Amino acid sequence: MKKIWVAFIVLLWGVAGFQIIQGKEAAEENKLIEVFHTVGSEQKTSMVEYYGTYDKEYLPIEDREALLREVALKLGITKGMKVERTYEEKRQEVSLTKKAKHAVTTLRFITNEEGKETKQYMIASIALDKDMESALAHKKKLEKTLDDYTSQSRSSANVIGSYDGKLDLDKRNEVADEILGEMGAKIVTEHRDMQLYTIYAYTTYVSDYVMQEDQAVNVNIAMRYNEEEDKTYVYVATPVLGLDY
Repeated sequence: MKKIWVAFIVLLWGVAGFQIIQGKEAAEENKLIEVFHTVGSEQKTSMVEYYGTYDKEYLPIEDREALLREVALKLGITKGMKVERTYEEKRQEVSLTKKAKHAVTTLRFITNEEGKETKQYMIASIALDKDMESALAHKKKLEKTLDDYTSQSRSSANVIGSYDGKLDLDKRNEVADEILGEMGAKIVTEHRDMQLYTIYAYTTYVSDYVMQEDQAVNVNIAMRYNEEEDKTYVYVATPVLGLDY
């Protein structure tokens, strides 16, 4: 009887621990979604990106496409994919793209000749229209699916907002400091001027992080002005931006 009670107590501890972890993850996601919604005053978009090294056997071109189709199926994509193949002297790429009403998914398999070695990489991106809520869910889905195929992987969730006109440095600082404050983030490194505006920070609200010069980073803010559109774009990512801005 004593053994039964001990087992029951251990089970309760396990359930409580699982619930605490779930509650922490939900709090993280809710905080990020809340912050994402404050980025920019104009239409917002989000982007989820994944990058990993494919360390298994060398794949011929047909097998690369088959592998991407296998991944697409696991992501719930069954039809309507556009296939492209690119050949360069030391680089080959196969890509599958699926355009839906509010999302564009792209899967890529890249083969590079690097010295005497041939390296293979898998890259995935999902562009979401006005859909900050599902960005984090898509990030987890990409990780869960692609981690079975790759090593040395990294992923990011990015939100892009914009403001009309060219924000001066004071306004940019105001926007960035508000985001950092909402996330309870401590600045790790920063460069704030009109030519290059980027901030790396760390917050306990986000469990994921990367190391930069022996310091943990999991929040990245950047801004740039588009002269043709007369808009200032604000990029916020966790853990760091994978986008070209």
